[in-house]
Amino acid sequence: RLVLSLSAIAPSPRSMWSTILSLSLSTVFGILGLCGIIFAAASSNWIEYNVNRREIVNTFNREPELNIKLKDAFIRDPLYFSRTYGLFLTCFNDAVPSDIGSFNYLTLPCVYYTKEYMPSEAKVDSMSSGEVTRLWVMRATAILYAVGLFIAILALTMGIFACWRVSSRLIVAVGVMLVLAVVCLGLAMAGWHYTQYQEQWILEEAPFYKSWEPVLKSTSRFHYGYSYVVSWIGIASLLVSSVCMLIANCYVKRGDEKAYESKDAYMMNHFYDKGGAAVVPYYNTYSAGMDYGQYGAYPPAPYGTYGAYGNAYPYGYMTYGR
Repeated sequence: RLVLSLSAIAPSPRSMWSTILSLSLSTVFGILGLCGIIFAAASSNWIEYNVNRREIVNTFNREPELNIKLKDAFIRDPLYFSRTYGLFLTCFNDAVPSDIGSFNYLTLPCVYYTKEYMPSEAKVDSMSSGEVTRLWVMRATAILYAVGLFIAILALTMGIFACWRVSSRLIVAVGVMLVLAVVCLGLAMAGWHYTQYQEQWILEEAPFYKSWEPVLKSTSRFHYGYSYVVSWIGIASLLVSSVCMLIANCYVKRGDEKAYESKDAYMMNHFYDKGGAAVVPYYNTYSAGMDYGQYGAYPPAPYGTYGAYGNAYPYGYMTYGR
């Protein structure tokens, strides 16, 4: 008789709760990570420059020749204004350069600097090799960030079905996609850092740091903004989400294996006992001299091979009281 116990093939409570906890943590960190990278891309505070314009005015008063030289730049050049940079925006905290064509974005006057990504052919031809490298790294940074964001959205959308169906294949696919999104976003951050490094320490052409006037260098301070911090938090959250998803897959597979082993054990026929051999034929079932072919013929004595139930007549292999 085949005995199939539902309690035997169901996952253990410990495995079930571990799976639920892992999937829940993956969902929470995935949503936090996605919100973080979207906020970082939409905001404009990756790096912030604070310019002490009052000190520049005092320097102009002490040096009239410098005032004549930099008077127009002091009014129109964004480098002489406190500002913040995003991936696509430049925003001004206090004063705004004249005739720059700014618009209000999140309560701040801002301008797009998309021309930095798509300059004219004439400008590209006049660029140095370092500037061309910076241009392509900037483009790669934007593309990688967009690709990572798209993969993260797609992965979390698939994650809904993976959690609903508790499918090992879907869970693995979501985990791998989140890892791929983290790789793309990490490469984008590396490209952004390389661009900042070039602007600060490599490129000597305007409008980069090495070409600044000494008075501008001495009165300018910069630091990373909250958008930069949020972007790293978002990437780290996506990484934790992917790890939790892969851990959940391990628990799902472990539960499936235990369920399969339990089901397999209950579906197999067992004819053994602790103290004797199994599947012993009834007495005199096979008489001596019966021809079963050249191979595998039984010996004359039916108990010659088995011999474990010699005193069990006439019950054979049937045992009672187990």
